[in-house]
Amino acid sequence: AIAWLGATMSAASAKASATVVRGTHDAGRRWLGTWLLAIVLAVAACGFVEAHWRALGYRPNILDSRQLWAQQRERVDRGRGITLALLGASRTEFGIDPKRLRERLPKYRPVMLAVDAHYPLATLRDLAEDENFRGVVLCDLDAVGYLHVYWDMQQPYVDYFHKQWTPSWSLHRHLLTEWQRIAVIANPAFGWKSSLTHALEGGEPFHDYIRYYANRSGDIDYRQTDPESTKRHFAQTMEGNIAALPPHDPQRWLGDLAPMHAWIAAINARGGSVIFYSSPVNGLQREALQRVFPREQYWDRLVAAFPEAHFLDALDVPALSRFDLPDDSHMDYRDKSAYTDALAATLVERGYLSR
Repeated sequence: AIAWLGATMSAASAKASATVVRGTHDAGRRWLGTWLLAIVLAVAACGFVEAHWRALGYRPNILDSRQLWAQQRERVDRGRGITLALLGASRTEFGIDPKRLRERLPKYRPVMLAVDAHYPLATLRDLAEDENFRGVVLCDLDAVGYLHVYWDMQQPYVDYFHKQWTPSWSLHRHLLTEWQRIAVIANPAFGWKSSLTHALEGGEPFHDYIRYYANRSGDIDYRQTDPESTKRHFAQTMEGNIAALPPHDPQRWLGDLAPMHAWIAAINARGGSVIFYSSPVNGLQREALQRVFPREQYWDRLVAAFPEAHFLDALDVPALSRFDLPDDSHMDYRDKSAYTDALAATLVERGYLSR
């Protein structure tokens, strides 16, 4: 009897265990099926939204950010060849092609550190303080950018790199760049919330005529916009900026630049050099700069006061000043390669760089 009872209980227990296992497996399969269905639906929804925006003419575009800048800043002290740090604002970022520059000057490794609408002296100061930097700086500035009030415009980028940039953020930015490279919806302006809003309210997001690349250079396609309207906008912005300038005169302007002697000396002492460049401007832009900052009172004095640096004004070089600037300030991407070639050739001809 005891044996029979034990056998019966064992059989019941085994049956119950089998039932539990089957139930667990069934539940697992149901959850797996649910997750797979959710993933398929999510991918299908993303694909539908992506196809919708592409059908309207939108294309993937990498978004510039402090993280992308930090990724390039990290390259300054790494890699083969002599670092050629490209400092400036939009005229550098949209005018110089780093890849083309590398082909023309294989001894150098161009790194794009220009920031749209931000003058670069904070980055020049940072490179001077970087004991590992032994390269060449090409610093593109007009007379306005030398004013002391604008020195720290790029300082938030410098601070982010030194205080917040980590390997994990580097990996994040790398993955994000690849995502933005292949998908329109990687841009928040085309996410599901924006898509739903535009579907309900009508209209479309702004059709950007600027395309960015992972190396932080950008292309402006003026055939996708109205150059005359853009030209007027820049002229009005320039006049507004001039009207808001703090009091200045040539002597004070030059005196405020005294700390640059130490920055240049530090870079020179490590075997590097600094080239100050004034990129081409046309029309109202050139007239406004000449009116407020006459060359003979500002640029010429700067050149005389800093013999330890190199200077290049594009207006002195026909090969650099011959290009049409649709908005009087920036290069159309179709002229970018030829402009980069001319700049590289001029820097070599003047002995500032070697081929």
